[in-house]
Amino acid sequence: MKKPWIIKNVTIMFISMIIIINSSPLHSQPFATASGTVKSEDGKPIKGAKVILIFSEDGTKYELTTDKKGRWRKASMRSGTWTVGFMAEGYEPQNFNVTLSAIKRNPPIDIKLTPVPKSPLIKGDALYQQKKYEEALREYQKVLAENQDLYQLHDKIGLCYYRLNDLENAIEAFKLMLEKEPQSQDTLINLSAIYFEKGDLEEGMKYFRQLDEKSLEDPSIFYNIGVLLFKNLQIDTAIDYLQKCLALDPTYVDGYYQLALVNLNKGDLEEAKKNLRKVIELAPESEKAALAKKMLENIT
Repeated sequence: MKKPWIIKNVTIMFISMIIIINSSPLHSQPFATASGTVKSEDGKPIKGAKVILIFSEDGTKYELTTDKKGRWRKASMRSGTWTVGFMAEGYEPQNFNVTLSAIKRNPPIDIKLTPVPKSPLIKGDALYQQKKYEEALREYQKVLAENQDLYQLHDKIGLCYYRLNDLENAIEAFKLMLEKEPQSQDTLINLSAIYFEKGDLEEGMKYFRQLDEKSLEDPSIFYNIGVLLFKNLQIDTAIDYLQKCLALDPTYVDGYYQLALVNLNKGDLEEAKKNLRKVIELAPESEKAALAKKMLENIT
């Protein structure tokens, strides 16, 4: 009586095993492997180059860096299309698509990066930073003669002339720059500043008015205009520009001192006293503070 029961249970266990076997994967999911090298055009390995791999289907991303031999390798990648990008300092980046297989071996991805072209302005800029303005000027002029498309050099040439106190040639260079780029903010500022320095308020304002005042961050520009306007007895306009100077830099001592002088000229004694006290507050040991104290003593 027990045998049929045993046979029945054995049969059930056998069927259950078949179900379990059939419901389990016969093998694990296969993965792809990608590898390669990153070198310079002359074949030298690039250490520390960044390799970025992005899977096209869902955006899965891996970032690697090359070893001292320029090699890189990534295993356990899904098969399919990947975007591979290569970046290294001093080199132009590259990227392209590659299809990786999980069944067969993927060929190595060996690339050569192109160096970023060196700027022809490096030497001139270095000389300018070293305050060798005559040498920098010659270098900029040489580069411009070899490549007329680098019209931005007119701005650098103008700055060299300015540093050499050759204002007329500086003005000529800046105007040549404006012919190529009429809205160059730096050039308009430089031209207006030179004319203000020469005392030519009208010509300086012609260029200054082409600027967006809201974009200016140097308070000395507004200060210099205010001083020139005061010299030309344009009192109210001078006050306006000096206040703009102080709005940009509330610690601009010369701005308060100059504004006090304008206030006195206008007969506004209370404003003059307020600005003189500000000079003393900000720079108590300065020459301007000593002058401010004397003026305060004489103001009734």
